[in-house]
Amino acid sequence: MAGVWALILGTTASVSFARTGPVPGQGDDRSGVSHYFAGPEGLAIPTEPCDPAGPSATDGIMAGQLNPQLGAKMAGYLDAYKMSCARMVTQAVKDRGLNPRAAAIAIATIIVETSMNNYSQAVDHTSIGLFQQQDWWGTREQRLNPAYATNAFLDAMERVYPGGSWNTAPIGDVCWRVQQPREDLRHLYGIEAGDATLIANALWAGTSTGPEHPYGSGRVVSGRSADGRLEAFAAGADGVHHAWQTTVNGDWSTWRFVGGPRDAQLAVAPNADGRLELFALSDSTFDHMWQTGPSAGWSAWENFGTGGHRLAAGNNADGRIEVFASNTEGVFHRWQTAPSGGWSGWEGTHGGPANARLAMETAPDGRLEVFALSDSTFEHLYQSGVNGGWSAWENFGTGGRSVTASHNRDGRLEVFASNADGVFHRWQTSPTTWSAWTGTGGIRDAELTTSRTVDGRVEVFAINATTASHAWQTAPDAAFSQWETFGGGGTSIGAANNADGRIEVFGTSHAGVYHRWQTGFATWSQWAWLNDSGPAVT
Repeated sequence: MAGVWALILGTTASVSFARTGPVPGQGDDRSGVSHYFAGPEGLAIPTEPCDPAGPSATDGIMAGQLNPQLGAKMAGYLDAYKMSCARMVTQAVKDRGLNPRAAAIAIATIIVETSMNNYSQAVDHTSIGLFQQQDWWGTREQRLNPAYATNAFLDAMERVYPGGSWNTAPIGDVCWRVQQPREDLRHLYGIEAGDATLIANALWAGTSTGPEHPYGSGRVVSGRSADGRLEAFAAGADGVHHAWQTTVNGDWSTWRFVGGPRDAQLAVAPNADGRLELFALSDSTFDHMWQTGPSAGWSAWENFGTGGHRLAAGNNADGRIEVFASNTEGVFHRWQTAPSGGWSGWEGTHGGPANARLAMETAPDGRLEVFALSDSTFEHLYQSGVNGGWSAWENFGTGGRSVTASHNRDGRLEVFASNADGVFHRWQTSPTTWSAWTGTGGIRDAELTTSRTVDGRVEVFAINATTASHAWQTAPDAAFSQWETFGGGGTSIGAANNADGRIEVFGTSHAGVYHRWQTGFATWSQWAWLNDSGPAVT
C-alpha cells in the first residue's frame, strides 16, 4: 500500500498564517465576519494552533478523504490544520453531551466565519478565534481556545433555541441567529450545512470514546496494535500464519508461520494494557498466544482448552477479555479475572445451539451480546449488567450459514446472517427491542463480515465460492444500499480498520490470502496478494 496514502502534514508553530491577501481594517462596515472570509483559504492573518499538539497524521489523511466529497466553499481546501480545528470543535460538542447535528452547526459556522482558521489577530473590532467572537464572549485566551469558544457558541445556541429546538431548525438558520450577521449574509451558513454535516459525521466516528468493539472471528482475522499497525492472521492446513503492517496505514510484511492449531478458527482481542491476544480453535485443541508488550513480539502458544467448532472474543467494559466457543454440547465461555490478567475456567452458558457460528458485539453501555447461529436455529444472550453475568438464551431466528454483528453510530446493534436465500439482517429499534428479519438480497450461502466507514456507516461484505459483494449504509444509522460486486469467489472474509479509519478487507482462497483497501472516503483499491500469497485456506 505504499504510495496509496501520502501524508501531507503542515507543521504548526505557535503562530502561522493563512494565504496572502488583503486584510480589512478595523472599523470597516461589516456585520458578521463572513463578509470578509468568503474564500476557502482564508486571509493573511496570524493563526493559533487548535490542538496544542498540532495536527495529527489522521487529520491530514481525513482531510484528503473528505476533500473530494465536499461541494461548497471548502472543497479541495481542507488540510491537516483545518481538520484539527474541526476535530477540536467536534470533541467539545461530544464532551458536552450533544449530538452530531450540534457539531455540524458549529462547523458550518466556522467554515463561514473563518474558513476553519483560528485567527489570533482582530480585523473586525475585537473579533478573534474560529467563531470570530468579540471581547464580551471571553478573554483573548478563552476565545482562542477551541473548547471554550465552541461551548460559548453552544451556550448562545441553547439560549436562542431552548429545549433542544435547534435539532429541528435548519442548520443555516441556527448559525445565523447565533452569529447575527447582516440579513444578506444569512444564506451563506445554509450553503455550508451539507459539507459541515459530512465533516461532523466523519469526525464524530473518529473521536469515539465509547466501549471497545470486538473484532470479527473466522479463518482470517485482523486487529490493530497499540501503535496503530494492523496485524493479520490466517489459518492454514499446517497451522497459523502471521503478517503485519510495517508502518501505520502502510505496507505489509511477508507472511511468517507461527505454528498453532491446524485448520483453526481464529479470534483476536486487545488486552487492557494494549497487547493483542490471539485465540485459535481447531476440532481437537484450543490454544492462545499474546504480544509480550504493546506492539511487540509474540509469546509461544499455550493451551486454552479442548477442541470445538467456532469462537468469538470481546472486551468487557473494564477491559477484561471474554471468550466464547461452541461445540456439540452448546456454547461455553471463559474470561479474564482481572484486566490483562489470568483466566477463569471454562463454564457453560446453560445451553446455546450446538456447533454454532458465533458473533459478539458491545452495547453502548458496555454490555456484551453474543449471537449463535447453527444450521437449524439462531439464539442470543447478553450481559445482564456491565461487566456482569449473563441472561438465558433467547430465540433470535432460524438457522443459517454465517453470522456477523456490528453497531450503528447511535450504538444500536445490527446483525447479519446468510443462508441459501441470501443475506438477511435485523437491528435494534431500542436498547432492548429488535426489528423483524429483513431480506437484503445478496449472494447465497455466503461467509460474512462487517466494518464501519470513517463516518460511522456500517458496511457488510459477503463471499461465497463464486463471487464477493458488499453493501453499505447510505448514511449513518440509515438504510443500506443495493449489493455491489466486490470481486471473485473465495473461502472466507475478514475486515479491519486502519488507524486512519479506512477499511481493509481480507479474503482467502485455496491459493492464499489477498486484500483490498479503501483509497479514499468511498473508493477502493483492486484486490492484491497480501505481500505474498500466504497460506491456502480451505
